Amino acid sequence: MNLKRFFARTAVVRALVAAGVAVVPVLTPVTAADDQTKAAETCKLKITGMTCPGCAVSVKMAAKKVGGVIEAKVTYENGLAEVTYDPAKTTPEKITKAITENSGFKAEPPSSPKSSRTLTVEGLPRRGQPIE
Repeated sequence: MNLKRFFARTAVVRALVAAGVAVVPVLTPVTAADDQTKAAETCKLKITGMTCPGCAVSVKMAAKKVGGVIEAKVTYENGLAEVTYDPAKTTPEKITKAITENSGFKAEPPSSPKSSRTLTVEGLPRRGQPIE
């Protein structure tokens, strides 16, 4: 709130009190939704088979039925669902399973770039070396 509005409101309150009107401050309570948003995490899921906006709605409804899901954004064009959830109440695995079972579309975490690992076993030749 800017200072001009603050002082204008203060002047109104003073005038009401001077006129004998009881003024009671109203406090805005912190809601559970505020707490959920602070602790929320987001997961991105790959959804296969969606062809229209109705498909996206079906996936969104399936995700929102999971306890702990705060919000679900689904786009059929790129086949992705972005789900915001409370990690104390659910997991990406539970959300994925619920979407797959209840929407008719397969949900999975987006494929990550495969990491290259080298495993060296003693006694075996390295790649490109002849076997003796």
